[in-house]
Amino acid sequence: MVSRPRGTGKRMRALPAVLPMVVVLVTTGMVAAETMSDCMNTGINQRGTARKALDREGAACRGDRQCVKDAEAKFNMARKQINDAESACVAQVRSQMNTEPPPYLHWKPGDPSPRAKDGRLYIMSCSGKPLGLYKPGGALEVEMKTHPGNCVPSEEIWPGPGVGGPGTSSTNHCYELGTGSYKEYTGGKPSWCDPNR
Repeated sequence: MVSRPRGTGKRMRALPAVLPMVVVLVTTGMVAAETMSDCMNTGINQRGTARKALDREGAACRGDRQCVKDAEAKFNMARKQINDAESACVAQVRSQMNTEPPPYLHWKPGDPSPRAKDGRLYIMSCSGKPLGLYKPGGALEVEMKTHPGNCVPSEEIWPGPGVGGPGTSSTNHCYELGTGSYKEYTGGKPSWCDPNR
């Protein structure tokens, strides 16, 4: 007669019940994902569930090495299935991202602002180029409604300092290194400007 520690029979009956639960989670959770983060979050949650099942099984083993090895083997198999399902989910999301045209593709001035997947709206130039995103219901949406054609006439939404305002100049001045002469420049500060003056 083989002696087994007390409670081993209950444990052996419980082990096969845990693994199908983890596998069912793997097969159902990843299929409905729409974004990469959905895939990853589902995988993280499923790995956590599998880890909790391993911890419960390990506690039930009470030092029985073979029982612990069996529980770890089942956990590793479940983890591999979760990782495989997560990879397949990410691949599916990537393939959908590559095949779907951007929402602003056929936009024309006068059309409503195209909506991104996350619910934000695109700021469009009147030439059809997307310039940025904004949340609906905010001040930027009110601003966009003041523009004819629901678009920004310039492709520069916020021009740099000194552009367009009365009495402003887009030129700057600095002292040249070495010579000390006062020179004019446009754009960013050039390397030949003396940083100490």
